[in-house]
Amino acid sequence: MRLRIPTLRKKNAVALADLGELHTRSQRTALVRVVLALALMGTLALLFDAARSAGVGRAAVFPEGTNTGVVVLDMSASISGSTYARVATTLRGIVNANQSIGLVMFSDSAYELLPPNSPPGALLQFIPFFTPIRFYGGTPAFAQTPWDTFSGGTKIAAGLEMAHKALLRAKVQHGAILLVSDLDDASSDQGLLADEALRLRQDHIPVRIVPLFPASADVRFFGALFGQHAFVDPSVFTHTAKRHATSVAAPAPWALLLLGALLVVLLAGNERWNGRLEIEGAAA
Repeated sequence: MRLRIPTLRKKNAVALADLGELHTRSQRTALVRVVLALALMGTLALLFDAARSAGVGRAAVFPEGTNTGVVVLDMSASISGSTYARVATTLRGIVNANQSIGLVMFSDSAYELLPPNSPPGALLQFIPFFTPIRFYGGTPAFAQTPWDTFSGGTKIAAGLEMAHKALLRAKVQHGAILLVSDLDDASSDQGLLADEALRLRQDHIPVRIVPLFPASADVRFFGALFGQHAFVDPSVFTHTAKRHATSVAAPAPWALLLLGALLVVLLAGNERWNGRLEIEGAAA
């Protein structure tokens, strides 16, 4: 029996034997192509998702597992001069870790400058205000800041409460607060501060503290409220010719590497099984 396959030229047909066997093989080849195409698309999607987080680390000042942190930055009148260097280093560490972030500044009252989940690069605009523009006889001079007008007393409870509300409003999972302060809280604020510390514990929001050269009594008070583990090791901010503390903690991108290898294998398989069929010439 001879089967005929229609061609573009309707009047003439191409006679072809063993069409049934060819049809089976063509279906098998089509199935392989579909499976490879789906595998390639799936791998590319996973690779893209993994690449988005490649190089993303956790700033060493945040607890392990933190997805988003909110920096609560003390801008009271007592924060100036030499303390600015530690503030600048803290902000740079977060930017270098590619840690999503929020920012609250406070003095007598608190202001939310960046909402949680803001890109880390948004902090770059604030770092120049904590970097000296010149020196006078070894004394650093800083540019005027937009928040000079509200720098006054210190009410840390207001800053923590603002950061707490921001995390809840943004429905952040595994959020944390980083308090950057000299801890010289007003005595009238300490009751409110204790209440806010209790609410943060109840909502499982950890607090870490970057101390800006505080008094010993203030360290003991905040250690009693948040635990001694809350204080960030000062070595994180050590930058000398012989020592450079790591401010970023990031796992090796094994998922990205494995997905890349899988993509190479799939592309090789696609070339192997879906390449153009070459028909050798008949022997003379």
